[in-house]
Amino acid sequence: MIKYIFIKNFYHYLSLIKNINWIIFSILITLALLGSIILYSASGGSFQPLVKAHLIKFLFCLFIFLIVYFIDIEAIFSNSYIIYCVSIFSLLLIFFIGLDNGGSQRWLRLGFFNLQPSEIAKVSLTLALARYYSDFQHINNDSFLKLIIPLILIFLPFFLIINQPDLGTGILLLTCGFFMILLSGLGLKLVILGILSLSLLIPLIWNYLYDYQKKRIITFLNPESDPLGSGYHIAQSKIAIGSGGFWGKGYMQGSQSQLEFIPEIHTDFIFSVFSEEFGLFGSILIILLYTVLVIYCLLSSYRSSNNFAKLAIFGLTMNFFLYLIINISMVIGIVPVVGVPLPLLSYGGSAMLTVMITFGLIMNFNTREKTN
Repeated sequence: MIKYIFIKNFYHYLSLIKNINWIIFSILITLALLGSIILYSASGGSFQPLVKAHLIKFLFCLFIFLIVYFIDIEAIFSNSYIIYCVSIFSLLLIFFIGLDNGGSQRWLRLGFFNLQPSEIAKVSLTLALARYYSDFQHINNDSFLKLIIPLILIFLPFFLIINQPDLGTGILLLTCGFFMILLSGLGLKLVILGILSLSLLIPLIWNYLYDYQKKRIITFLNPESDPLGSGYHIAQSKIAIGSGGFWGKGYMQGSQSQLEFIPEIHTDFIFSVFSEEFGLFGSILIILLYTVLVIYCLLSSYRSSNNFAKLAIFGLTMNFFLYLIINISMVIGIVPVVGVPLPLLSYGGSAMLTVMITFGLIMNFNTREKTN
């Protein structure tokens, strides 16, 4: 009997591996390897410590990806609220045992890995909202139940995150939650009411911001007003991207990055380094790889017959897409600098872990949809 169960499970997992989308899987690995190549250049040709740490963290995240990929969708569905509660608990822990870095507490030390719970909160919120709306499909479109409970689920982690402070991640979480509410089929009256309510909160949120966060927004509106001060990040990033031209200056030949004129070159502004060295041509190729990932995710959501999977895939896709849009828009000066990394290319274990969990879930849902 035990032998039969073992063989049955073995063939089940083998079937899942055979049905994995190897093109998407290869793109994820390619982006992570490209990240290590750019980090090597940004580190001045040094493998230690960033490149080595980046590769080790990716291997760890790849292991987590496989675990998530093999978990049964019913187990994910039934434990969605528990995952959300654990995520909220970890956000609360930040205020007691979180690592202090430059006046902000955003990380929990887990051995060799510093976890940023706010990153994981985006995934847990998505699963909780998908569970809520799939449980209550019968709720009328104009029912306040379709708005009030999800808003509580969204704003609880949002306020915990912006108090760390981490405005960028908070805005991402809020935006993704808003898109999921819209996808649920909310009535037009409630949509308008929600937008008006959020607009009324803007003055309150502005007064709630830290001085450096207000300065970033003001700088975004007029970055040239203080090019050596608060506008330095954007100004140097624009110079790097513009000087790369079409073909780029060549690998490890970027003056802005090699002379360290670009701040945060390993994380937030790694796209500036890539654009300077590989030019517009290289940047387009990177964006195309990301575009393939986004299209795959959206198609997976559209084709899914499981309402929970459909909503979860859409929410996870929005998380990933917002990463891309905000980071690239940030480095070219379209949006304020909010500290959002570029998925898989930027150095940072928590963001990488979130991306790999995201694709582990999406590919899990998609594969089981095909096999069923």
